[in-house]
Amino acid sequence: MNRLTPRAVLLLLVAAVLLAAAPLALAADAPKAVGTWDIVAKTPNGEMPSTLTIKAADGGGVKAEFELDGLSRTVTDEKLEGDILRMKVQYEGGVYDVEAKIAGDTLEGTWQGGGYSGTLKAKRRP
Repeated sequence: MNRLTPRAVLLLLVAAVLLAAAPLALAADAPKAVGTWDIVAKTPNGEMPSTLTIKAADGGGVKAEFELDGLSRTVTDEKLEGDILRMKVQYEGGVYDVEAKIAGDTLEGTWQGGGYSGTLKAKRRP
């Protein structure tokens, strides 16, 4: 019968603790992003205002809602790692990747998709 060495048992315990703590770490990051953000994206056609609402998701992480041109857009793959928010937004038949850094009540980042790219800035509403 094979027995686990003390080192193997320790490695298994460390791995179990890290796996158990991962959702807690994601949940701890969520408050940094939660709120409603007024965004202005710079595009080849000029500035484009939009609204991003971020909520804490059940089980950790975040869920985003994006309104652009008065219409709600589908948002998927929301991820918040530390102060970096990543998500995908569907717009006019394409999928746009958004990545932004949160610093207090400001957010700055980039977007790309459909052969275009640009920058974006946002302020959190009070």
